[in-house]
Amino acid sequence: MRRLSCLLLFLGLTLSLAPAQAQDDRPSRFGLGIQMLGSTASGNVGPGLHFRASTPLNSDVSLALGSGLTGFIFRGRDQAAFALDPQVSAIVSFSTARAQNMYVHAGAGAYVPFGDTNTESGPTFNLGVGRAWLLDESSLFVEFNPGLLVGQESTTLVLPIRVGVIL
Repeated sequence: MRRLSCLLLFLGLTLSLAPAQAQDDRPSRFGLGIQMLGSTASGNVGPGLHFRASTPLNSDVSLALGSGLTGFIFRGRDQAAFALDPQVSAIVSFSTARAQNMYVHAGAGAYVPFGDTNTESGPTFNLGVGRAWLLDESSLFVEFNPGLLVGQESTTLVLPIRVGVIL
C-alpha cells in the first residue's frame, strides 16, 4: 500500500511540475478547503482539510494532485482516528455562466487511516462533481467526490464533501 501511495505521489508531482506546451500562459492553480469525510469502512464522519494543486493541459482539462487530512474526532479524544487521502485526478471544466463553472473529476488515490482504528487502508478510485464561482483573482468551490476504497477483504465507500478557495 505504501508503494502505491508513493508511486501515485511521484507520478502526480512529475506530471504537475512538467511544463505543458498547451498551457497558453495559464498558471497552475492551488486550492485549499475544508472537507467533511464519511467512511463506510470505519462507520464514522469527520472534519478535515484538503489541498490541491492543478496544472491546465488545455482550456478545459487540468491534471491535479491533492491530499486531505481528516480527523474522526466526534467519538471523543480517546477514540480519535485520522485518515490521509492523497489523490491524482483529471478535471474537466464545463462553463455554465460567465461567473461560474461546473466540473467533473476522476482519479485514483489512497485511503490511509491511522490512530485508534482498525480500518484497513487501500487504493481509491474517485469520480466527483463540483462547481466553482469565479471571483476577481480566485474562486470559491463546492464539490462532492465519492470514491471506492478497495480493501483486502471488501470494497467500501469514502464520501468527501469539500468547500474552499482556489487561488
